[in-house]
Amino acid sequence: MNRRLYNLHLLTSALRTAGDAIESVALPWSLLNSTGSLVSIGGYALFTHLPWVILPPLLGRTLDRTTKKVRLAFIALLLQAFLAVAIVPLSSNVWAFYLTVSGISTLDILHRYYGFSLIATMTLEENELQGLNARLATVGNTVSLVAFPIAGVLAYRFGVKAMLLDAVLLLIGAFTLIPYLNVEVRRERTTEKVEGKRLGMDKRLIIGILASVLLFNFALGSFRIFVFASLRVLNKGEVLYGVLQALTTFGSLAALIGLTYLAGRKRAGLNRPLIAGMLLQSTALLIVGIPAVVALFPAVILVGFGGEMLNVSFDSLMQRHISLKSLGTARGIFDALATLVIPLSQLAFAWAIEKGIAVLTASLSAAGLACAGTVLSYVCFVKLCMTRGE
Repeated sequence: MNRRLYNLHLLTSALRTAGDAIESVALPWSLLNSTGSLVSIGGYALFTHLPWVILPPLLGRTLDRTTKKVRLAFIALLLQAFLAVAIVPLSSNVWAFYLTVSGISTLDILHRYYGFSLIATMTLEENELQGLNARLATVGNTVSLVAFPIAGVLAYRFGVKAMLLDAVLLLIGAFTLIPYLNVEVRRERTTEKVEGKRLGMDKRLIIGILASVLLFNFALGSFRIFVFASLRVLNKGEVLYGVLQALTTFGSLAALIGLTYLAGRKRAGLNRPLIAGMLLQSTALLIVGIPAVVALFPAVILVGFGGEMLNVSFDSLMQRHISLKSLGTARGIFDALATLVIPLSQLAFAWAIEKGIAVLTASLSAAGLACAGTVLSYVCFVKLCMTRGE
């Protein structure tokens, strides 16, 4: 049954991704066109990420405590559809706009955590986990590759009203889950030896991993501001932004093809792709500040490629080493801390650029922070492998 639900989750995630493409383009550009300020984009980032700072531990615990997890995914998609409609008349009020965006983001957490826990019930073997996570990400990125350019055109033509199409897609996804609302999601197969092998780390190692992630996420959070700083002077910047999002997805798909191939040959591993992804994203921060629009193209490809390697490997790492009964809670605590710094980063770098700091100078500073976070992560994972004898 979990395999059947996984295939259904591929469908709902595809629909959700198409809607997310509309949100990611239509909402911030609607705000930027009405305010003309990069700081408003920082505010949008703040209210988008704020639920990920406050609610993941609570929502993760809720998911852990129920076996009928499909119900939570259904509720999340249904309520998101309602908010996607509601934001259209509320978009003229900035604060109502921000609050509605926060609600949409909150429901995104439930849908993501549902899929995250579902995959954890299916296997504990790291190459199988990499394969399952890579397949899910491949579906999402394939949809994004098509959806983002279309979303750019829709945002240019219809503005925030493009969110009505998002609502339709969300409703379709919710309705596909109705036959499975009473299905219990449990681990399909495991062994006591593997199930009992959990992630054992001392406090210093935990602090080191958290510090490295916070530092890296703060640095990488600035990337979006650098992109908007380059595009805001262009006519029809929404359309080019959609194209850049598609190129980011192209980079992600290239990474997923590589990970899927290595996972099939049982050579994927978890740590090396994660560190390699961080290095590639650090390089993207070096490039994105170059004062030429053409520099955005290789930068977004590297961000997509490195980001997918990092995300898939980190998901698999947590699913393999953390008990199913506490997986959502643990992921929630980690996501809350890791997400906290992203809107702070965007607000800080947007403020610095509007105060006269050169974009190139700011991007070099961000790249330096990202490299420092990568080095710290490498040291922590080396120590982790040594403590586990791997």
